[in-house]
Amino acid sequence: MRLASQADRIRQAGGEVIAVSVDSDERQAAMYSRWPTPDVQYVADPGGESYLQPLGLFDPEERGGIALPGLLVIAPDGTEVFGYRGRDFADRIHDDAALDALEALDLDPIADDVEPGGPINPNVEVDQQGAFTPRILVPYFKGNRFGALAVQMRANGEEAKQLAKEHRLMCDSTLDAWSSLT
Repeated sequence: MRLASQADRIRQAGGEVIAVSVDSDERQAAMYSRWPTPDVQYVADPGGESYLQPLGLFDPEERGGIALPGLLVIAPDGTEVFGYRGRDFADRIHDDAALDALEALDLDPIADDVEPGGPINPNVEVDQQGAFTPRILVPYFKGNRFGALAVQMRANGEEAKQLAKEHRLMCDSTLDAWSSLT
């Protein structure tokens, strides 16, 4: 969501946003239709064998195998110039370091006539069972934010307090990104 709100900056820096998950092509098309993220390319990797496992972004223990949050910047020659791999489904970082790494590559901007997002399937059922919908995004992240704030205030130990603070700040930046997209 946060990267989607930075689409112009990313395209000007010569980058693309690609979201990979274990969901099927149909669920990816539904996701693309459901969210205001026209500059995101959604890629299906059921089982995580093509992309997620080789990149270290797969948790085989969670619900039969899920994608872990990750943020990678890959140079045109295939070199990873920035990489963050989350520890669990909710472990995310702010995007600034990744955007700085992308801009440091000094690539040509992506042409305006390149269609960046998809997949597009006009026949897909958008509201699929179990799908995370835009309608619940704000309450979900506000609840997460206040839960993290409470944990941060009660936690013993600096590491626990720092993790709670990072989660609260991630919620804040996601909510800010959402408001810029809607």
